[in-house]
Amino acid sequence: MLNYFTVFAVIFSIEILAKMRLLFGLMLFLITSISVQAQHKIDFTIDNYEQDTVIVGYYLVDKQLVHDTILRDDKNQFVLEGDHNLDPGVYLLLLLPEKEFIQFLVSEREQFFSLQLDRSDLSSIQTKNTADNQTFQDYVSFLKVIRPTADVLRDTIKALTTAEKDATEFQEQLLRMDSVVYAYQDSLINNHPELISTMMIKANKEVILPDFSHTEDPALERYMYYRDHYFDNIDLTNPAVARTPFLHQRVDYFLNKLTPNHPDSLSKALDWLFAKMPPKSETFKYYVSHYLNHYAVSKIVGFDEIFVHLVDNYYAKGKAFWADEENVTEIISKANQIRPTLIGKIGADLTVFDKDENPITLSEIDYEYLVLLFWAPDCGHCKKKMPEFVEFDKKWSPKGVKTLAICTKLMDKVGSCWDAIDSKDMGGFINAADKYHESNYKVKYNVTSTPKVFILDQKREILIKNIGAEHLETVMDEIIKIKAQEEGN
Repeated sequence: MLNYFTVFAVIFSIEILAKMRLLFGLMLFLITSISVQAQHKIDFTIDNYEQDTVIVGYYLVDKQLVHDTILRDDKNQFVLEGDHNLDPGVYLLLLLPEKEFIQFLVSEREQFFSLQLDRSDLSSIQTKNTADNQTFQDYVSFLKVIRPTADVLRDTIKALTTAEKDATEFQEQLLRMDSVVYAYQDSLINNHPELISTMMIKANKEVILPDFSHTEDPALERYMYYRDHYFDNIDLTNPAVARTPFLHQRVDYFLNKLTPNHPDSLSKALDWLFAKMPPKSETFKYYVSHYLNHYAVSKIVGFDEIFVHLVDNYYAKGKAFWADEENVTEIISKANQIRPTLIGKIGADLTVFDKDENPITLSEIDYEYLVLLFWAPDCGHCKKKMPEFVEFDKKWSPKGVKTLAICTKLMDKVGSCWDAIDSKDMGGFINAADKYHESNYKVKYNVTSTPKVFILDQKREILIKNIGAEHLETVMDEIIKIKAQEEGN
């Protein structure tokens, strides 16, 4: 006999199962519906704007890039929307045809909001559902009120100072006004640290320097402190920071103005900077790849050492998570080609041959300094610059500076080398070629184009390379001067 309790339990279970199936179906429908809905939607209403198109752009490292082109809809609005989240940062709304623009902020939290502006007054923007943009607009409005008075005070102080009159009263007024601005900034930063607008305000605050007047070298102490604390107000862990208009200017100033212009110093500065960025972040990706490409094509002598440093410490160690294996292999190969010819390295020994096939070994040449010149008779730049190489050799050869000129032609084309040597008055050089490329000089000295120049000392240390004939004398004078100073010490 069937127990009524059992029947009730079965019926209850069937009802629960049916409801669960209904609920699961409803959830699946909602999830599917949500997945096809926009993940960002920004409405722009632009008064007094007759064009039917606007362009949305964004900042990325040192570039301004186009994100999308938007047409006016039937509600007289321009709508930026998509099925993915926008990357956080500072964006541009470009108006045509004069290409006037406004900046607006997109954060991870705020992907749905509205902006209303007037073409005739782009300084006044109304916002809806965006605390970040409203905070930014409030700050801009605040500065708009403060700035005219501050400008008058600065002009007055300048005029009085020029006239050698007392400007103390106006200086104090300006200091009080600056204090009001700083207090406003600090209030925003402390109360809304999560906003991109306050991140930007903080990033543009000056580093406050301690009093170093009691130190032995105040100027040096100020410089060192300023450099060490230069990025204190910039949050390099914030994913929005790479998409701002200020970051690259600050990074560029740090490297080019605050860092000694030497490969070792710049490499250390880059390492220090990259260490402040999350290793899997877009900021890290963009800056490592940016400076790798920058130094890969740098025309500054010796800066290829920075390229090799970046390859060795980031790409070869698997830190370039964005680069595929083939690309990494190619980059490492390029670094390995450059490596033997870095300034300070000992140049490879070579055995090449004169016109009569007699061997000439680099290490057996008697010289104080050696100009190693790779050239070709059909190289246009070689033809143009060879008279300057010849004049340099005539002047410096009696001082112990020899020129070993290696013609890069091979096999049956080597004959053109000896003809060109006679016609170009190159008889004073130690002239050589390597018909079968037995010395492998193109690999050992990374000879991919001509003319290519190295200056070696008696130990074959590469002192400098890739300099033009017109700079040889100046460089040689400097080398001699440095050696004299070292011997004097």
